[in-house]
Amino acid sequence: MLYLLFHPRNQWLVGNRSWVDCGSRPCVALTFDDGPSPVDTPRVLDILREKNVKATFFVVGERAEQQPEIVRRACREGHLVGNHTWSHPSLFCFLTPARLRSEIERGEDSIQRISGSRPHYFRSPVGLRHPLLGLYLREAGLEYISWRLRTYDTILWKSRDLTNRILDNVASGDIILLHDRLASGADVMLNALPGVIDRLRSRGFEFVLVGAGPDIRAQVAAK
Repeated sequence: MLYLLFHPRNQWLVGNRSWVDCGSRPCVALTFDDGPSPVDTPRVLDILREKNVKATFFVVGERAEQQPEIVRRACREGHLVGNHTWSHPSLFCFLTPARLRSEIERGEDSIQRISGSRPHYFRSPVGLRHPLLGLYLREAGLEYISWRLRTYDTILWKSRDLTNRILDNVASGDIILLHDRLASGADVMLNALPGVIDRLRSRGFEFVLVGAGPDIRAQVAAK
């Protein structure tokens, strides 16, 4: 039961994807959870713009409502915005059916109001599962996105350790989990991110969105 509820890539309670289609060239998808942060998300966006990298942001609906212009900026600059629930409940796997549906639908509605587009991708808080999650996501037309490389940027205290964690473990097709909002601030990740991008690019990696296939990669490269 613990495996069903907590393992980020198990397929039993909800089908999910932890990889991207790279075709013949190596690629990775950077994803940022829990934002937007009024301080750190703009800094992430500045780095991504400077490096000409597109990423996916799984935003919390009520935080998006507080920082709508940051979400709109992410969309304008070619990033993908996904649903990370309305309020990021810590006991997600134990929600009542009504609350679960509300968390999904309110998150969807918030992103659509702000960006003008309804998201197609969902990630639950900490990757937690719920027995009804698969059903409700199908009804909402959402694909569950997990990750293949967890960076532990929420607990690593040094940018060097975070950099090594990514570079030592990355493989082509990985969806990489990062966070653009932390209670203590995202300085460790922000200090590591430019160098990680440069090092991965020097290895031949492309940076793609979580929905990436050959057509989407071509669209990203054209922007």
